[in-house]
Amino acid sequence: MKKFLPLVFSLICVSLYAQEESIFSHYTINPVLVNPAAAGFDEDYHNVFLNLRSSWAGFPGAPNTYSVNYNGPVGNNLGIGALLYSENIASLTRYRAQLSYAIRFDAGDYKFGAGLSTELHRIRLDNSAIGANPDIFDQNDILINDLVDGETQFDASIGAYGEFKDQVYFGLSFPNLVRSRLENIAGFNPTFNFIANVGARFDFPQNKIKINPSILVRQSLNAPLLTDLNLLASFLSEQLIAGLNYRLGNEGVMGLSIGTKYNAIRFLYSYEVNFGEFQSYSTGAHEISINFAIERKQDPSKKSNRF
Repeated sequence: MKKFLPLVFSLICVSLYAQEESIFSHYTINPVLVNPAAAGFDEDYHNVFLNLRSSWAGFPGAPNTYSVNYNGPVGNNLGIGALLYSENIASLTRYRAQLSYAIRFDAGDYKFGAGLSTELHRIRLDNSAIGANPDIFDQNDILINDLVDGETQFDASIGAYGEFKDQVYFGLSFPNLVRSRLENIAGFNPTFNFIANVGARFDFPQNKIKINPSILVRQSLNAPLLTDLNLLASFLSEQLIAGLNYRLGNEGVMGLSIGTKYNAIRFLYSYEVNFGEFQSYSTGAHEISINFAIERKQDPSKKSNRF
């Protein structure tokens, strides 16, 4: 029975494997996760993020996701990003490698960026799961045999990102441009995929408090329309970080976040509870991010040389 549950879970996930886009909740501190145009948008720092997410914790074979992500400025107008991603779902393993390229420019009080990301996805089903349960498999199933051999796909995303006086920010990206087109060719009816967000930063320096409310709406490949309402606040110069988020759609999700910052290292932990029936089979979702901010060394004579 212990082997059977993860196997069934894998078969469910085989048909849903494209839903990995934007599963992370910590895009509030790392917007490159949802928009390639945000790569290098912080002109003063190179940022490295380590992320671990455990969804549906406590359920056999539940997803565990690991990623390392870098983004930073190049010269005065360019930004780059790189992401390595690994996920285990029972007997299913998925790898993802992404490169992001962005260009940014100033226009008075506004700062804009446009970006592109290219990705390789590799998904594989462990053959031992089939060998342990031969009676429930069709040995001639094309999908299962392809996944046992390993399947590789290419994908791309584009996006735009902007800020007004470093106080209001907004973004729009279009993920899964290639995979959506492939599904259309194959006879499927893919959704129109997009991720849109807007947020504000309120700074109260006398009280050492910062408040960041934001909204994100996303339609991802093979997934329902979701809307995230986020509130992230920091106190005592980010020695204490606290957050609250609520997700509309797919039965609803409530999350709490807590973190801290020490010198150039920031830590954030989130716990989420789903309001659907499946929550009774798991203990919720956990997500941890560690951010290393490396200050960029700039030539003062070239610092203001932008177009």
